[in-house]
Amino acid sequence: MADSFLFSSHEIDPSQRFGSYHDLYSGGSDVSSVEGKPFHASVKAHRVDRMVVFEREVGGVIHQRPPARVRKDGYDHFMVQLVREGHYVGGALGHLRTVNPGDVMLFDMTKPQFAVCGDARLVTLSVAREVVEAAFPNVGGIHGTILPRAVSGLLGDFMVSLTKRADGLSNPTRTRASWIVGELVGAALGDAGVDPAAVDAARIQRVHGYVEANLHRQDLSVDQIIAATGISRSVLYREFEVYGGISRYVTDRRLSGLRKALANADESRTVAALAFDFGFKSESHCSRAFRQAFGLPPRQFRIEAARLRQGEDSVLRSRQALDVMIRSLY
Repeated sequence: MADSFLFSSHEIDPSQRFGSYHDLYSGGSDVSSVEGKPFHASVKAHRVDRMVVFEREVGGVIHQRPPARVRKDGYDHFMVQLVREGHYVGGALGHLRTVNPGDVMLFDMTKPQFAVCGDARLVTLSVAREVVEAAFPNVGGIHGTILPRAVSGLLGDFMVSLTKRADGLSNPTRTRASWIVGELVGAALGDAGVDPAAVDAARIQRVHGYVEANLHRQDLSVDQIIAATGISRSVLYREFEVYGGISRYVTDRRLSGLRKALANADESRTVAALAFDFGFKSESHCSRAFRQAFGLPPRQFRIEAARLRQGEDSVLRSRQALDVMIRSLY
């Protein structure tokens, strides 16, 4: 999966501009035009660990996620929307609000929503559910919330900074950036009175983040995870039993990362180099584990992935790339 994505209506034939944008977002929204408003759109997207960071300039567009759409696409993440210039009207169905420059609105993508964008410059974060829930476990009432200005400014500043620096961040820093966003959202929502079970849940999510940031380490151990996250050994073992144990979970995450790398057309590292970069102690061990998990050895999987990429329509490929970028958060 690519770590960045670009779309500009200005680079497309005028007769196909809106249609291309419509197709781009068809994986997650019902898109229509605003009568009497000229359409334009530019989208830059950057993958940052458990987030996708979007810079958008959009005009003359309506995005809808009615109940049927929500059931159909199965999106399960949060969207954090900062308006930098202009404004738009949006929120939960039946509870629309005007979102002005400097405002940050939260959306739960498992719930219906509606947004009209006449002309605005936006920064949008698509954030994995567990990142937000780790900092603010009670997310039931946050859909369509505009965060208080007194506490959302820091979050907005960080979002803008991410758009400028996302491409240059190291993998460990990207992981930390995801959890910082979660903490800032939690702070803005006034997270308080969290019970011990919720604290454990937050630590478990930190385990996920720590493991992702340290998959390259062949010496990654349970003791290191405990020291870095503050989770107790008993809670760690209990909570990761569903994955077959913490060691099995680490191996599965390594295999998942290797699979994504092998499917990436821009990835030039050899299978042997990737195996070591994802923390496997030998190429042979990596190959056996990969074949057991996915049915093909790594080299054959790479060949098959390349074949699937050939001959795809460019607009379809763009829409799929954006959809994969979002769905990889889950």
